[in-house]
Amino acid sequence: MSVLYVSPVGQDDNEGTAKFPFETITRALQQARPGNVIQLAPGLYQAGEQFPLQVPAGVTIAGDATRSATIQGSGEVQGRQAAVVLSDRAQVREVTITNPGGIGIVTTEGAALVVRNRLIGCQEHGTLVMGSAQPFLSENEFADNGLTGLAIVDSAKGEIRQNQFKRTGDAIALRSNAAPLVINNQFTDNRCAILVTDTARPVLRQNQAKNSQETGLWTQNRAQPDIGQPQDLGGNWFEGKIYDIRNDAITPIVTAGNQLNPNRIKGSIAYLPSEIPDEAAVPAVLLGNVAPAELPTPTLPPTPEDSPSLDSRFNDLVGHWSAPFVEALAEKELVKGFLNGTFNPDSQVTRAQFAALIAAAFPDVESIRASQRFPDVPTDFWASAAIRQAQTQGFISGFPDGSFRPNAPLTRVQAIVALVSGLKLGDGRSESLLTYTDRAQVPSYAVEPVAAATERQIVVNHPDPHTLRPLEPITRAETTALVHQALVAINKTPRIVSPFIPDIDTASFTDLSERHWAANHIEPLVQQGWLSGFRDGSFRPDDPMTRAQFAVLLVGAFNPQPKRPAVSFRDVPNSFWGAAVIQQAYQAEFISGFPDLTFDPNFPLTKLQALLALVSGLNLQAVSPPNLESLKTYSDRATIPGYAQNAIASATQLALVFNHPITAELRPNRTVTRAEVSAMVYQALVIDKRMPRVPSRYQVTL
Repeated sequence: MSVLYVSPVGQDDNEGTAKFPFETITRALQQARPGNVIQLAPGLYQAGEQFPLQVPAGVTIAGDATRSATIQGSGEVQGRQAAVVLSDRAQVREVTITNPGGIGIVTTEGAALVVRNRLIGCQEHGTLVMGSAQPFLSENEFADNGLTGLAIVDSAKGEIRQNQFKRTGDAIALRSNAAPLVINNQFTDNRCAILVTDTARPVLRQNQAKNSQETGLWTQNRAQPDIGQPQDLGGNWFEGKIYDIRNDAITPIVTAGNQLNPNRIKGSIAYLPSEIPDEAAVPAVLLGNVAPAELPTPTLPPTPEDSPSLDSRFNDLVGHWSAPFVEALAEKELVKGFLNGTFNPDSQVTRAQFAALIAAAFPDVESIRASQRFPDVPTDFWASAAIRQAQTQGFISGFPDGSFRPNAPLTRVQAIVALVSGLKLGDGRSESLLTYTDRAQVPSYAVEPVAAATERQIVVNHPDPHTLRPLEPITRAETTALVHQALVAINKTPRIVSPFIPDIDTASFTDLSERHWAANHIEPLVQQGWLSGFRDGSFRPDDPMTRAQFAVLLVGAFNPQPKRPAVSFRDVPNSFWGAAVIQQAYQAEFISGFPDLTFDPNFPLTKLQALLALVSGLNLQAVSPPNLESLKTYSDRATIPGYAQNAIASATQLALVFNHPITAELRPNRTVTRAEVSAMVYQALVIDKRMPRVPSRYQVTL
């Protein structure tokens, strides 16, 4: 079984099903295999458990959003007392863990995931990361632990994102050669928010440490924390009652872009100014929260060119990896070579040259800001008009000192951020960067834009698709490939298949493998930007989809036109993140409100509502006139309301219905899952001849 159920009122000689759960996690762990989820019912897991609980590779222990499943206990591991030990790719989600006699979680190897848990009341550490482990910890609460909330030692790394640390000695202690990325965490009422000692070299970004009883950031010995660089601002706020920062290390701390009070700092600090072009600060629109006008029109993509030729009109591009991309843009007269017949693919690109290509490639992008005059770009400069256009469109801007620096080389990450910002492609999931071996080099301001570009397959990396090299100057070949892929992303040119485009598929979601029944339906929707996962790297395919989320998916996939007047829903104010898309989905007759003029945007969608929306909005009854005989395929057809039978019959005849896990059971009034909605929307795109058919054993076919 993929899910093993455990409950304090179960029995260990049961089968581990939802109806007959095990009593102990220990018993479930004995049965678990990679990919299994051990689902905990609320209650205390202590008696009968064999501590520490050793979670094997690829196995998940999961509670629920209330975190009312509590693991409490202690057992010896490597001379320490711990409650839970995580192996590579093991996960703990939405559980409370406490160990009055030692440590909550220990991980010594691989990339474990610790997401949305409470680690409280541990005598030593809430979590201890050792050895060469590189875990991902996100949205956890560390509170009232003895020594530290989180300790990272040895040569461990990992990513620590969006956690809360409260009322602990050292909230985070980094020792030995530890070098994690610590980003966007909240620290409150700890003795010291972050202690960095020995030769640790962490990267600290966008953290907020408030009301530390002694020190916000304390460095010792040969520690060298990176709290901000001129090209990658820190965005940290350290606050302590004695010192905001106490640097007892032998080298100065370099700082750029942090909120610091020089009067509350002890030790040597080197202040450096920002060198980031202003476009890095342009906010990107969140995927799923955009207004209808900002969504790309989902037209039929051009036919892919699956076998590009490596021949070229340029004599130095014959056999070159970039030849297909360069030839494609040369055909459009967007790029040209030199008089001697060469293209010089490995030459660096200046900011002015990049602006010129952007202006030519995207002339129809709407201007979003006023023109800015740069003192180092005279009106007779060869690229002044292109720079002005690219700047007003939001692709590229100047520097904080007011200059543009037209002849300065452009880095790869700056080019990617510029394209994502100018085309308003939104933010991606930071977990998508796990595909890159050098992801730690991505500046914090660029994480979400680079993730968005990766998910849209804009990024092209030669020779290794999984090495981004974000801070290197970009070449003419690389720039051409990026711009070509950006045109592909907005359906302006055919796709080119290349081994140098990193694949981002559903395997990048921590809880969705290629073996999942709906993976091949979910992946294309994610790649188009119509559907996304969560910031912790999960997709949660079996979670319900809310009515507002469904409206976002409908508008993104179909960009429907209005068929009826707008209406004001009492529970959807204009400030609600999905107000515009809800209105567009309503006007297109995809989805309606309730008689009391409410919409219930955060209420889970039912299977019946999802199918009725697709049939109504796409007018599918005209495509397939209903035959009620088709409803006999469902063993529970008596539960289909009379008013919905014609629509469900049409949906069935068009193979729009997916029933998991039992194909013959429609269960129309049950909450529909994100996986089921994805499959149904994908099939609607198949009917519209915009996606290829994907067979599924759970698809109802007549």
